Amino acid sequence: MKRSLFLLLTLTSFAIALPAAPTPAPGSTHNSTKQEKKTAPQETLAQSANGWTYVKGEWIHPEGFKFTNGKVLRTTARPGKIAPTPPGKLALANAQQLTPKTTAPANAKTDAEKKADEKAKNLSPSSAPRTGFHM
Repeated sequence: MKRSLFLLLTLTSFAIALPAAPTPAPGSTHNSTKQEKKTAPQETLAQSANGWTYVKGEWIHPEGFKFTNGKVLRTTARPGKIAPTPPGKLALANAQQLTPKTTAPANAKTDAEKKADEKAKNLSPSSAPRTGFHM
């Protein structure tokens, strides 16, 4: 009984002595408002797009919807699915900035070039197999 009482008293004294959240240092009261006001334009454009991407001149949503002429059209989505909100005015005005920029590597070959290389490799004569056994 005495042990449990002693243990309970020590735990409560530690709980009272140690605060749960550390208090900030008194010298760091300066808050910069410039960082709060300054947001990246790419982030605001992405938020305005509401999940839509601008691909090949049309807005496409990953859930299977297309946005054309101010209307949200269902392409591959299920019939009962609710259409998402269309992209915002900021995203519509700056659609070219939202297009994913893909660059092909310098050593990338087209399918025709790959097939031509494989055909040339197959048609070139190879050395005769050495399967004979000489004693």
